[in-house]
Amino acid sequence: MKKLLALLLVVSMIFTMVACEKSATKTKVSSDKSDTTYSVTDSRGKTVTFNKTPEKIISLLPSDTEIVYALGFGDKLIAVSKYCNYPSDTENKKKIASGSKTSIESIIAEQPDLVIFGKMAQTEDQFNQVEDAGINVIVTEAASINDTYLVIEMLGKVLGASEKSAEVINGMKKDFNDIKTQVAGKPSYKVYVEISPVIHGPWSCGKGTFQDELLTLVGAENIFYDMDGWKKVSEEQVISRNPDYIFATDMYSTPDPIAEIMGRTSWSNINAIKNNKVFSADADALTRPGPRLVDAAKELYTKIYE
Repeated sequence: MKKLLALLLVVSMIFTMVACEKSATKTKVSSDKSDTTYSVTDSRGKTVTFNKTPEKIISLLPSDTEIVYALGFGDKLIAVSKYCNYPSDTENKKKIASGSKTSIESIIAEQPDLVIFGKMAQTEDQFNQVEDAGINVIVTEAASINDTYLVIEMLGKVLGASEKSAEVINGMKKDFNDIKTQVAGKPSYKVYVEISPVIHGPWSCGKGTFQDELLTLVGAENIFYDMDGWKKVSEEQVISRNPDYIFATDMYSTPDPIAEIMGRTSWSNINAIKNNKVFSADADALTRPGPRLVDAAKELYTKIYE
């Protein structure tokens, strides 16, 4: 049962990211505010009109929940997805099932005035059902760092917190630039990010993903830089590309992902294995397009260079 749950969680994460890659660049911000009414265009390209700033919010995507907190509106969240675990205050929120287990009746029963969905974690029919109940829906999607900025900006507009969203974005940009400065002149190493382990069929990240951008930012070379988006890869590809560092993001399939990777017999000649450069990354920070991408970049830098 535990293995099945682990598989479902990993597969859910992979397909959420793969789907995000396909059309995340559609996210844009527009505003037509009057004294009481304003409009925001979400990641569907749909313009949503608000008669007042939302006071009762449900967020069903962990990255969006983290953004809402970063904007200072965590107190407005009345419920979140059961996968929302950061910041710690999320423990005090009512948990609602998401994805294929989403109960629209449960959402409507909470009487929110805004529900924030992840575009590919849910279905168009679910969006429509909530909207038909008279509840505003904002749908988000982000594959790249720039897409992440756009979602933060969009949610800032929704919450009447444009100045704060600009502050968060500018803070992220400054932190990223600081890391770039630290990296200057340092050697470049080849890195493999394992999104899903061999037991489920290894998946990794290619260009157009925020993980690939983070690796570039810290001066590393993604061994799958020539691959688009998030895709399944083979063990043979990993072995032949011989990474100097391996970062595992799976937290569910095995109690010790580092030992599992180090114990793969056919991988024994990979540099990362021979030199004991296999790390378990903060999976949440490295797989959620939100403010903590900065933390993910700092972790990559620290483990590669310090």
